[in-house]
Amino acid sequence: MKKIKEQMPLKGHKQAQIFEIGLNSTPKGKVLRFVREIFKDFNKNTNRYPRVFIVTPNPEIILMTQIDQNLSEILNSADFAVPDGVGLSQAAKFLELPNPKNKLFRFFSLIFQGLVVGLSTFVNKKWLYKPLNTIKGRELFMDLVRLANKKSWRIYLLGGRDGVAEKTAEVLLKNLKKVKIKYSSGPELTNSANPIDKSNIKVEKDIIDQINEFRPHFLFVAFGPGKQEKWLYKWLPKLNIGAGMVVGGTFDYVSGKTKLPPSWMANSGLEWVWRLITQPFYYPKRIKRVFTAFPVFPLKVFWYKFNLK
Repeated sequence: MKKIKEQMPLKGHKQAQIFEIGLNSTPKGKVLRFVREIFKDFNKNTNRYPRVFIVTPNPEIILMTQIDQNLSEILNSADFAVPDGVGLSQAAKFLELPNPKNKLFRFFSLIFQGLVVGLSTFVNKKWLYKPLNTIKGRELFMDLVRLANKKSWRIYLLGGRDGVAEKTAEVLLKNLKKVKIKYSSGPELTNSANPIDKSNIKVEKDIIDQINEFRPHFLFVAFGPGKQEKWLYKWLPKLNIGAGMVVGGTFDYVSGKTKLPPSWMANSGLEWVWRLITQPFYYPKRIKRVFTAFPVFPLKVFWYKFNLK
């Protein structure tokens, strides 16, 4: 699948890399303008238009690529790999700083650099975000939905658990009257993004048919990290949509199932602390995800830089 940015390159487009994963440092406004331009062809109701592929990597997903080459290739194939989380800006800044040749001196120098980068989250955000400006996936989702409402476009919400896609649609439609929304929980998937059994194969087929008949401008996919990227990448060329975006736990936040963190926590890279406070910590998956954000990811970045030649 040919990448959109190879067909219509963005001016002033910046890139950063973390563990060989390319990340976009494009302001939200530029992303929205780009989408509007692309959709001119989609709105003509022809098949000659590019399908925009948007992923939202966070530290957890970046670490998953270290043991999943397929996921790594999928992320690097995206038209927009929107960095979601302050931890990625911290990592990009840390990796940008000088790396002494002497290993002993390097170790203590990197500890000092890490402390400086961590402190800058609170006192010098302009310096921190210079190599990589993050955009929260849930905020980009809302901006795209508002754009769809303004233009009377169609969106499809796919994924989530316990009817959360339906609840998200209800919440959105309370204030956004022009946007047209359809939704489905979709099939249950394996880690390879394949339906788990024959009944879910049928569910998947019915969903694909429904999406193609509805022809949404935006398809938002929430199957969980890894699965959602693989599923959307696999089906995107066959979907009659304008853009596909993976959204992780965004439906949970929008529907009210999960409480939003205070802005000062979200902007300071402390969202993992908020999850500890507000969500059950005894679930194995929750424990793993919290410790991936901190301290596993920063330690992996430190070790990666320490071992660079």
